Order: sequence, then C-alpha cells, then structure tokens
Amino acid sequence: MSSDLGKKRRLARLFTDGKAVIVPVDDSLILGPKNGLFNLSETIGKIVRGKPNALMGFQRALELVANENACMPFIFNLTASTVMSNHTKKTIIATVEYALKVGADCVACHVNFSSQYESDMIHNFAVISQECNRLGMPLFAIAYPRSERDGKDYNYNDVRESNIDAFTDLVAHCVRVSDELGADIIKTYYTGTQESFAKVVQAANGKPVIIAGGPEIPVADSLRNADEAMRAGASGICYGRNVFNAHDTESYLTAVKRIVYCGDSWQEAIGDVL
Repeated sequence: MSSDLGKKRRLARLFTDGKAVIVPVDDSLILGPKNGLFNLSETIGKIVRGKPNALMGFQRALELVANENACMPFIFNLTASTVMSNHTKKTIIATVEYALKVGADCVACHVNFSSQYESDMIHNFAVISQECNRLGMPLFAIAYPRSERDGKDYNYNDVRESNIDAFTDLVAHCVRVSDELGADIIKTYYTGTQESFAKVVQAANGKPVIIAGGPEIPVADSLRNADEAMRAGASGICYGRNVFNAHDTESYLTAVKRIVYCGDSWQEAIGDVL
C-alpha cells in the first residue's frame, strides 16, 4: 500500500541506524516563555546546530525550524494542554492531514494513563492512529502514567521510589496500550534501572521506545539515564528541558549523541559537557 511506503520513508528520516535523539520544545506552549524557551527562535537555532534527529513541537516551532534548516525532520504534536488549566487533559489541536500539508515527518499524540480523562485521550489516540494509517504518517505516542492529586499532576514518583516493580508495571502497561493502538514510536518514562527498563522495552513488542527527559536534572544523571536506557534496549532519547536549559546546548547534544549513536558510556560522554 502507498500509505505503508509513506510511513516507511518518513520513519527512516527520524532515525540514524535505528537510533534517535529528539528534542521536544512543546513546553513553550505547555509552560510558557520560560528559561531556555523564553527566546524560542534563538534556542531552536542552537538545537538545530546540535543536529538531533528531529524536533517536536507545535506550529510556531515548525516555522522556526524551517527557517533554520528546512530539511530537519519535525514531529508535530497534535495534542496540547497548559499548566494554567487541566494540564493532564490533552485535547486535539490539529489534524494529521494538516501536519502533512505543512511538511511534518511524524505526528505525536499524548495520553496520560490513569488520568480521569484517560478514556477521552485513548479515543483521540485511536482516531489519530487510524488517520495516520490512512495517510502514511508515523505516530509518536507520548505515554505516561500520570493522574491528578490535590489539583496537581501526579506522576507516581512515590511509587517509583518505594516499589520499582509496581512503577515498571505501570509504565509497561502504558507502552503496551500504545503498541496495541498503532503507535510507531513510543516515548515514556525511564523507570530508574537498566533491568526494569528492559521489561518496558519488551512490552513494546518491537516498537522503538524512547525515554523522556522529565524535569531538569544534573547533567551526569541525565546522561546516566540515557546510557542505562540504551543498554536496556531503548531506541533513543527525547530530552527537552535538559537540552534547551543546558549551559551549552550544542555540547550537551554532542554528549547525548555519543551515548545513543556510538554506545559510549555516560562517563566517556560527559567530558563533552564539562
């Protein structure tokens, strides 16, 4: 089918020998103009010069990427929310057809599993998945165990710290649902150890699993997570705040690419940053 060929060609543009370094700048909408994303144009310029496989974001980010490097792959996030309201409830803000029209190479859809809005987001994901299959567009799942507690996001950090097996089961379930509904690439939390994350990778049934960066953390910790995840079978990383808030964005990306593409340890790669 021609749509299968379209997916295959677009997916090939997102990976280097089956591995990917992706930088999301969608926090510009979610959190607003803060820190490294205050000057979005300047920051995207630095990221593009760092040569990741792709950037992910919304309409304005795509325009800025095209201004810097019209050929750089872009993942158009079709779902959005802001911290000013129900952040865990993602709503559809664009169509697969529109993403194709503006030259995106892939679309993303975010589902917060265990949220009170989970059923609506699963429905949205299934609809987008069917459109991706019809139009030959790869689907990038953003799949997190995330709920609501006391009016704030609840990310199961307490479970991660107290019972890593239970946390791993949660993450693996999110990944399996994404696989079942047609994701081509799955982004999710790193579970904290190489052994536990290997179970998450296995749950994806061969689909590439990419780890999220999460909140900004010390450079050594972020590189260690990438190293352990890759050794557990991950296909890459999707780091946002740890990239665009870095002291030197291009150097940080060089270190990450050594881990992802070359198999270097985090101890070997950190010299590019420090």
